[in-house]
Amino acid sequence: MRRTLLAFAAVSCLAAPALAGPAEDAMIAADTAFNDLAQKDGIAAAFEAYAAPDARMFRGEEKIVSGPAEVRELMAAQYAQGGTLTWAPVEAVASADGTMGFTHGRWAYESPKGEDGTTRKSAGSYVTIWALQPDGGYKFSLDIGSPDRPQESGD
Repeated sequence: MRRTLLAFAAVSCLAAPALAGPAEDAMIAADTAFNDLAQKDGIAAAFEAYAAPDARMFRGEEKIVSGPAEVRELMAAQYAQGGTLTWAPVEAVASADGTMGFTHGRWAYESPKGEDGTTRKSAGSYVTIWALQPDGGYKFSLDIGSPDRPQESGD
């Protein structure tokens, strides 16, 4: 019985997900710093600063947005009226060599106050693909977010 328990424990340990390593920690730190910069310097500036040279964004436009300058343009246009966008990573997963990986997490948006003094709020999930840069930091190659599905009313 004792051998069976030890064998089960060994197999369980091998089957458990690996603990986060330095690359995952660095991606979480980059994603968190990305959000911090958006709060400090604005959304468009942060997206431009964290976009890799080959960055792509898909926001429902016919044209794929490519590169830091186009990413900034897109975000500046989307947030021209203001509002706040915040996000936080939940998990990071990296390739074995740490050169690529992704974070996923939750985002929240609040519009500026309307004429009636109210704001609109929305929330959702995102996935950001990170690529290791020559300077040793991470920048995003792809950023995709989606809003939560509307909740059905219980009427």
